[in-house]
Amino acid sequence: MPTIEQKIARKQDELNRLKTKQRKLETGQKVIIGGMMLSLAKEDPHVAQQLLKWIESNITRKTDLDRLEDVVTELRNSIEKGFNRGL
Repeated sequence: MPTIEQKIARKQDELNRLKTKQRKLETGQKVIIGGMMLSLAKEDPHVAQQLLKWIESNITRKTDLDRLEDVVTELRNSIEKGFNRGL
């Protein structure tokens, strides 16, 4: 028969597995929503403009901004092209 310590260890392992599963689910959801937002922004300059505003007002870490440099450039180009087409 397992000791109380062994039972606690098993429950902690189970909890850790569930936490990992939850983090993976949340990460997958973020990736899907992020991909959707980028896709919409490429098609609609108004969405691109709003997304760019959100990035500029919410992303503050230099490393994060560096990672998004290409995306920001693409959003700016999308905005410029869209508004030049009269959208």
